[in-house]
Amino acid sequence: MANVLALSIRDYCFEERRKDRTCDSLHEVVAKSETGIEGTCGEALEANRDLVKARLEHELGRNEFDGIFVCGAIGVAPNDFMPELLLQICDKHLFALSYEMWRAIGQSSPVGPLIRPRAGIAGKTLMLALPGGPKAAKVALEAVLPWLPVTMAWAKEDNPSCPPQTDWFEWI
Repeated sequence: MANVLALSIRDYCFEERRKDRTCDSLHEVVAKSETGIEGTCGEALEANRDLVKARLEHELGRNEFDGIFVCGAIGVAPNDFMPELLLQICDKHLFALSYEMWRAIGQSSPVGPLIRPRAGIAGKTLMLALPGGPKAAKVALEAVLPWLPVTMAWAKEDNPSCPPQTDWFEWI
């Protein structure tokens, strides 16, 4: 079982002007999958780079989660900081997963090319920067969901092996 934390960056949700539905959307995708991922919960964070960075560093220091999915702040507006923050926090960058999310969003949204999802490994934790909207976040997560269990498992191991009943190494 992989334990994941989902966080949402939103000014208006943090200020309680509107309920965040993005984390609920992610929970729905994960619950319907057979990936063994569980534990997604929704919490809105203030759209403040320093506060988000401190929260992520705190969670990474606890080493409780196999994955941390952060929704929001990945566009091109001046206050969209998550792609750069993930580049700073992560030791390894998973550009192919980032591309798969970007491609899926681009096919489903007219502003898709302006969205900048990211994926990486910080320590032994998978980090995803997903769109803030429920539909786009769902599309992005679904695009990479098949790779998440093995990615999280391999990130935890010093000498990863092929998961049982798969032919992953035949493709390498």
